[in-house]
Amino acid sequence: MTTQRIDIQLTRTIDESYPLIIGRNLTDSLKDVLAEPRYAKRKVAVITDSTVADLVARAVAEDLGERAQLFVFPAGEKSKVRATKERLEDAMLDAGFNRDSVIVAIGGGVVSDLAGFVAATFTRGIPYITWTTTLVGAADAAIGGKTAVDTHHATNLIGAFHQPGAVLIDVERWLTLDDSQIRDGMGETVKHACLADAHYFDVLENAFVERKMGLHECVADEELSQYIAERNARIKQDFVQSDVHEGNRRMGLNLGHTIGRALEAAMGFTMTHGECVAVGLLLQAKLGLHFGYVSEGDVARMERLLKAIGLPTEIPENVTVDAIMDAMEHDKKALGGKTRFVFQHGIGALEVFEGGAYAREIDADIIREFLEAQR
Repeated sequence: MTTQRIDIQLTRTIDESYPLIIGRNLTDSLKDVLAEPRYAKRKVAVITDSTVADLVARAVAEDLGERAQLFVFPAGEKSKVRATKERLEDAMLDAGFNRDSVIVAIGGGVVSDLAGFVAATFTRGIPYITWTTTLVGAADAAIGGKTAVDTHHATNLIGAFHQPGAVLIDVERWLTLDDSQIRDGMGETVKHACLADAHYFDVLENAFVERKMGLHECVADEELSQYIAERNARIKQDFVQSDVHEGNRRMGLNLGHTIGRALEAAMGFTMTHGECVAVGLLLQAKLGLHFGYVSEGDVARMERLLKAIGLPTEIPENVTVDAIMDAMEHDKKALGGKTRFVFQHGIGALEVFEGGAYAREIDADIIREFLEAQR
């Protein structure tokens, strides 16, 4: 029998553009989006966590009327796992949701990551809208379509690229955050300034180092909080639009994440994502100093800003280098057993390597020796 090969031609172009709405008290904006023809006849599954449910999501679901139903899971990173996703899917199926549904994710990064992944696979994919209520969610998870859950090996290892139908960033919700939650978002915020905008870094430095603003003072300042929301969104937008599936340039958004994500997993998620990113951010700068990518003055400015915000800058004593290295080996950014690092070029830009690459491989022995020296 002759072996035959048949090529299935599936080349296609898809427009996955979506609106980003930044403002305060966005219930009417959500209603406007859901009234668009592509959503108007769909049932609405409002997915949120146990904290945001009582703060805003339950009221929003009730305001949407009979077409909406609320689905709640326990708050916290530990819920961002496959078991929670399965429970949400079963609950939606039991409630009669199917392909003519749309998910509205209301909450922070855990909610948008998890609900977005549910949307990516539910009946082979349905649309979802993200209404982010936290600073870290607005800075990190809301924009870009990266949806995922964590495993015991590392964070965000199981997931899919599934673009939202719309993103709403509600700056008013930041007033409900406690200091820890605001600091969490500031870790990602400082990262954005370091990788893309020196003036942005100057603004943050002026607010926290020179003026010594408190965290709640910052989010209560309408002009400053709006500026932070817009700059984070614009920087994320620029990288996502240029590299949707993280083939190269979008990896720049992982600045500080190679160590930070590994630390997060090694700590069993007892430190927030933003806190771990802050540690990873300063450590990549210190490692970058060894390679000549940044100056001692750059590192000193970063450390002063992070400390002024109240973010950690050192590896906690109760976590071992072995645990961090083990988590790093399972990182999705690793390639062929090699760990890839993103480095900043001074403050406000990224280092670009041979062939236009935005990340470079670092031998495990060098990483281990460097981390041991930080203890």
